[in-house]
Amino acid sequence: MTIPVKSIDEDKLYTDLGYRFQYLCDFIGISEKDVKLVHDSAAVLGPKVDVLVDAVYDKLFAFSCTKKVFFKERSKYDAPSTDVTLENYDLNKPQIGMRKTSLKRFIVRLVTKPYDEQMLAELDRMGRIHTPKGGRTSINVELIHMQALLAFLQDALIAALFAHKNSSEEGSAEFDVEGTIRAFCKILAVQNQFISRWYEDPASRVNARPTLPALPVLPVLAVTGALTAGLTYLAVFK
Repeated sequence: MTIPVKSIDEDKLYTDLGYRFQYLCDFIGISEKDVKLVHDSAAVLGPKVDVLVDAVYDKLFAFSCTKKVFFKERSKYDAPSTDVTLENYDLNKPQIGMRKTSLKRFIVRLVTKPYDEQMLAELDRMGRIHTPKGGRTSINVELIHMQALLAFLQDALIAALFAHKNSSEEGSAEFDVEGTIRAFCKILAVQNQFISRWYEDPASRVNARPTLPALPVLPVLAVTGALTAGLTYLAVFK
């Protein structure tokens, strides 16, 4: 049997976010149903966002190689102190509160917003702001730590989804936990690729900031997903 071959502009994968996203959707198998399942999980994950974010930062502060990123940035956000060290720098600092809020907004965006050009820009920003290649010279988080964090977040999301399915919470009996977990794994794989883009070897590929497409990706979800998720957002997060 001969399998039809789709021609891919390989250079464009590194310069056009929409093209990169569509390739990943086609290869991984991301459909409108997957995005709807992610959006439908807003009611489940909404009450758990604070716990998820706290768990992420507990983990980041448990290792010197990740905690030092925040320690080095402390002077931009925290009051001056002469006795603060990496060891005693704690999670109650203003910087950490600000960064927790940012992560909460990102998770909310994943489960409420359409996967259009604005979402792609946000997925790309998550890589850009953590490396000097994106113009943020004061922060340089190595790729191993970014991927470890994303894997930890994925596991925490899966645990939260299973906990809902195995509970007596409203809607748990009919909740499609398998489909939702598969959908999240696909979406987070795309996020991983958008992060990795900022760490790729510029000598081997085009090293240019990608263009944002004018047309929405997964257009049906850009309308129906935005409406459904927007109503869920108002009910859950407001």
